[in-house]
Amino acid sequence: MRAIFYLYFLIVLLYITDQIYHTPVVQTVSGILAFIVIVVNIRRARQLYLWAGLSFFLLGFLFYLIYVPKDVGFFNLFGSMTGLLALLFVLPFMSTIIAAGKYDRALGQMISKPPTLNMVRLYRRTSVMSYMLTLFLNVATVPVVVATVKSKLSQLSSAVIQRFFAHSILRAYALVLLWSPTEILVASTIDLTGTSYVALLPTLLVTSVLFLSIDWLLHNRQLKGGELIVQQEPIGNPKLLRRKLMQLAIAIMSFIVLLLAVNACIPQSFLFSVTVLIIPFTFLWALVIKRPRRFKKLAFLYLKGNTTQLHSLFFLFLAAGFFVEVFPYTVWFEHMNALFAFTYQEGSLFLFYLLVGLCIFGFALVGFHPLISIAILSPFLQEQVAAYPYGISLLLIGVGLGTVMIGPFNVTPTILAMQLNANPYSIIRKNFAFAFSYLLFIVVIAYACSLMIA
Repeated sequence: MRAIFYLYFLIVLLYITDQIYHTPVVQTVSGILAFIVIVVNIRRARQLYLWAGLSFFLLGFLFYLIYVPKDVGFFNLFGSMTGLLALLFVLPFMSTIIAAGKYDRALGQMISKPPTLNMVRLYRRTSVMSYMLTLFLNVATVPVVVATVKSKLSQLSSAVIQRFFAHSILRAYALVLLWSPTEILVASTIDLTGTSYVALLPTLLVTSVLFLSIDWLLHNRQLKGGELIVQQEPIGNPKLLRRKLMQLAIAIMSFIVLLLAVNACIPQSFLFSVTVLIIPFTFLWALVIKRPRRFKKLAFLYLKGNTTQLHSLFFLFLAAGFFVEVFPYTVWFEHMNALFAFTYQEGSLFLFYLLVGLCIFGFALVGFHPLISIAILSPFLQEQVAAYPYGISLLLIGVGLGTVMIGPFNVTPTILAMQLNANPYSIIRKNFAFAFSYLLFIVVIAYACSLMIA
């Protein structure tokens, strides 16, 4: 277990080194380690990730033998996803500082504060708690929220409880990631299109808040009049609660400002900036709140506990990264390129955006992670990225994160299903109509912004 952890760490370190020095030898060594990780993790990856990763790798290997020129090195075709994995590797430090500062408890207390709870009020508070925690805890938000709220719903049927959490957690989770600077899909899309995060932030934030409000309005009608018998719990010191929430808000704003400053000062990508900033920022935060010892202790425990999840993620993304690197050499790439080119040239920009959105949405339903879908589609978007970088950014970020609610390869619905002892597909199905409506809205907004800014 410890050896594989050091392999992950070495791949992350080599990614950072390659971003700074661009050394071919480093790329080759990184590719060799990636291949070793794929082989070793065949026995460690969870079944869903195992079959997907094996499919990507074996299909990629077949394409490599048939289509790739002999002068292209095999081990130089594993680098496209290492940046995403590097960010996944350091994200637990965000969870660590939240636990060290006991901010999750403060948000949990916010659920029970007066006035007395009813179904509408509980739904909104659960949604807000999920929205705020996701910025730092990411997938760890799910067990924290379920543990805090589930006891208050014990009088309801299991079907109602599943629908309550599938809506309140997954929708808030997807909507906050839309503008989160630590979200991998946001960072990778910004690197793909070259669009400024500052320029995208207002549109992404307004869209996020708008759809959160729409979700609340829908549930205001659905849950209005619903009785909920909950014993009022003491919330402790109200001043301490306000102070914790204020600290959390200041930390979010400080991280965004510092991230933009670092990204402006270095030539590397936005994704790289997020990755290298997380550890020093969270350690500095621990010093400010006078919790450095607790932070270091919890960081070790979080990293150790996160290794099991990393087995599946490293296996899937490294295998998919190999497929993504090989795919442009194939005849299938040419056929897909012809379809996208025909839609763009003979149809309209709106139909082109709709086709891209439906591809990402459809790929998610059959098990593709949105990051993999976007990586496969990105070569077909080069002309449009050059002409409409803002619109393409909104499209990829919005549609990609919309699939968080309905994608079986997104970890969040799976974890929620485990927490509720439910079938993941029954959880995903409850958000299908909302996610599809959200997709259509994103396509319209991306198209409108493209026309206005072009």
